[in-house]
Amino acid sequence: MPSPPFSLADALQLGQFVQAAYELFATGDPPDFAPPQGYSLVSKVYADDITDGLPDLKVFGFIARSDTDAVVAIRGTEGVFEWIKDVFFVLVPFPFLDAGRTEQGFTDFYSSFHTGPDNTQPRVVDALRELLADGSIQSLRITGHSLGAALATLLAIDVAGNKVITPRVYTFASPRVGDKIFAGTYDDLVPDSWRNANLHDIVPHLPPSLAGYAHVDAELPLNSDDKARHNIQCWHTLATYLNTLDPGVPLDPNCQP
Repeated sequence: MPSPPFSLADALQLGQFVQAAYELFATGDPPDFAPPQGYSLVSKVYADDITDGLPDLKVFGFIARSDTDAVVAIRGTEGVFEWIKDVFFVLVPFPFLDAGRTEQGFTDFYSSFHTGPDNTQPRVVDALRELLADGSIQSLRITGHSLGAALATLLAIDVAGNKVITPRVYTFASPRVGDKIFAGTYDDLVPDSWRNANLHDIVPHLPPSLAGYAHVDAELPLNSDDKARHNIQCWHTLATYLNTLDPGVPLDPNCQP
């Protein structure tokens, strides 16, 4: 099924939400956090950061709403390169839907997604079901960067496949998440989905297709060659992605060419 047209306005707005998710974590999860764009906070999103080896849930993003729209924004992790270096790229059945197989680390990480700092709080998908139950919110958008993009992809298929709502999804620097069956099922269930992928960023090229992985549709290829410094971190950072989409978005000062 063809994807609906790419919306630059959506991509830039949702990129601001992901930046806010990073800032939420960087500032120590303050209780007075307010989402951008005049949205109100519904709940924060917590997960067990498997990259640091510690069994505790950390804030990874948030659910926000306007009168008729809801957004889930999910940050990545500073340890994504270490994670990619250390994992074995094992495919396991996706436990929340009959939808092929997904990478074990992403799957374990997503299984810890809750709306509070311990696993007694509702899963994010259940919180969204409750939020949308009265019909006042007519759309759900899901966004994430890097590891957060993989988690956004898993959340989107969980939401759509379990008939909560069909979301709109914009991700940045997403790795491959699952096998061809997973990708095909995702494409059928979540047709309004765009992956922003920088040409030289290593993360969208992993896990390797030779290991049985496939990307979900649809890709918007980006090229930051003449916009940002040429190194692994600058090719990958969210600010580079947003600056490539819109030069009015500032680069990380360390990535000035």
